[in-house]
Amino acid sequence: MKKHNLIIKIFVCLVLSFTACNEDILDKTPIDRYSGETVWSDINLADAYLKTAYRGIGYSYSDYTLLDCLSDDLFFIHVYGTDVYLKGDISADNLGFCFEGDWVGFGIINWKKLFSNVQIINQFLENIENVPNAYPEMQRDAIKERADIMKGEALFLRAYCYVQMARTYGGLPIIKKSWKVGDDYLSVPRGTWKETVDFIVEDCDAAAAILKSKAEMEQGRATNAAALALKSRILLFAASDLTADGTAESKYVGYESPDRTALWTAARDAAKAVIDLNVYSLTDFGAPDKNAVSKNYFEFFKQYTLENNELIWGKMFVLDVGDRHSWNVMQGSNGLGCYGGNTPNQSLIDAYQMEDGSDFFDHFTVDADGYYKNKGTTKYRNESPYLHREPRFYGSILCDSAIWQKRFEDLAEVDPLGIYDRRTRIVTQGGSEISKTYGIDTRNGPVGNWNAGYTGYLTKKMMDDKTITITEDVINTNIWIELRYTEVLMNYAEACLGLGDDGTATTYINMIRNRAGLPDFTGDITTALRQERHIEFTFENFRWYDIRRWKILENVLKNAEGMDIVETTNKDDGTVTTTWQLINCQERSAVKKMYWIPISTDELKRAPQLEQNPGY
Repeated sequence: MKKHNLIIKIFVCLVLSFTACNEDILDKTPIDRYSGETVWSDINLADAYLKTAYRGIGYSYSDYTLLDCLSDDLFFIHVYGTDVYLKGDISADNLGFCFEGDWVGFGIINWKKLFSNVQIINQFLENIENVPNAYPEMQRDAIKERADIMKGEALFLRAYCYVQMARTYGGLPIIKKSWKVGDDYLSVPRGTWKETVDFIVEDCDAAAAILKSKAEMEQGRATNAAALALKSRILLFAASDLTADGTAESKYVGYESPDRTALWTAARDAAKAVIDLNVYSLTDFGAPDKNAVSKNYFEFFKQYTLENNELIWGKMFVLDVGDRHSWNVMQGSNGLGCYGGNTPNQSLIDAYQMEDGSDFFDHFTVDADGYYKNKGTTKYRNESPYLHREPRFYGSILCDSAIWQKRFEDLAEVDPLGIYDRRTRIVTQGGSEISKTYGIDTRNGPVGNWNAGYTGYLTKKMMDDKTITITEDVINTNIWIELRYTEVLMNYAEACLGLGDDGTATTYINMIRNRAGLPDFTGDITTALRQERHIEFTFENFRWYDIRRWKILENVLKNAEGMDIVETTNKDDGTVTTTWQLINCQERSAVKKMYWIPISTDELKRAPQLEQNPGY
């Protein structure tokens, strides 16, 4: 039978190499790499190999954009092929550069990259148990203890790769061993959705049983809680409508005969297992002081270590070693010489409630011409739509007139405060326009206007106000948070809600709201839960998964819209009038097939036994 490579070309790691055809070469010891025999006889080299697998999972800062730009929350102005998905044009022949690009795009869910990493992890798992045998007997127990923990880390990393891909593509080939030359890749079928979830849970359980607590592990390494939290994440997804309401179009994208109660119970119990560790807690943001909450919510995401007791697992950065990121450069304003890539859509801005917990549109309306108007019938009577919003709004969003960073010398006189300047200023006299000045951070501004956003907003959350972008190679050192306790609590609330336990769900939803300085929710509990996940996890790569698993993608993924702000000063009478008008920024078209990403044609050519997703 003709052999094909299912996932990847044979991966040659820096610590393992395969050469052939020249006996002289084979007889020589390489001076720039280690042989497999050497690696698997040295626990430190084995650990270096494991760290390759850690790097192989990627992190969002390295992708320049966020998965939220595939949702209703963000418009990524540099596109990178995201428009292929957002316009419903995605196909097996054209996934868009964001899904297939080698140097930029969504590496954190990339089929090729993550299965390459699975190959590395499987090689590690096949060899790590042999390492202690290379040591003298008196050292063996200590080396075995360390090797066992490293095995747990590898199992966690494999589960993580599978979670990322399963929530993107559905069921996956279940690969438990590394591939070698001559292996029959055509013998490996695509696993069903159930088989894939079961495999992930198996790895998470095995990892959790081996790994130690956060306090006992080096920061950034997998822990028992990280394995349990990852299990909670996949089981919540698995219990949701997309895969468990009984309407899945194939066994690869959902359960064939779902037992919804059993699925919700498993999701609930997985979250409860983390809670019952009694190790993690919510950070106190200073509620009910709303200014303190805004400040501390922002500060929470610019931490430099993973010590905080709400953080379960993430990635740290230093200036001069290892992976690095320049998130401020990539997301900051053009008026500071940055690229402003991820721009929040108006629908997200409008989703933030007012400081009293009421909905924004209880107080504002949008007229037929797109102008935002205060209804004038409530306690919030100011015409600005940015006043009196809930605290997390000010910790997450840069909107017009928000104070951010001081300008560089050439603009300091124009803007001594360092505000985000998105309004156009017009001066009239005698009924005529005598001047028009565009905001520094607009697409008509004086600095790098091609890097200005269209919607009028930037992502403040996860930027660092202390990182000054003097040049484009300025490095951030704030962490990427992948798993935090808040997610576990919200997972628990949603699973309880799925089981009809509204009382428990209410308790945990309000726990998150109250921490953010908001009162208990009123109205429909499902709406409240989804509102809280939307706002609490903004820009953390939750939204795209949530709108898909809730099966609301077609309802919410509308055109990207923004705000045009014009301030007009009448010199005749000294009056100043400001208008806020809704504008269209990007055409989008949601279609049913977009709930899942297709397996690429190239991959299907290499592995024709894999069945394609519905709609492709």
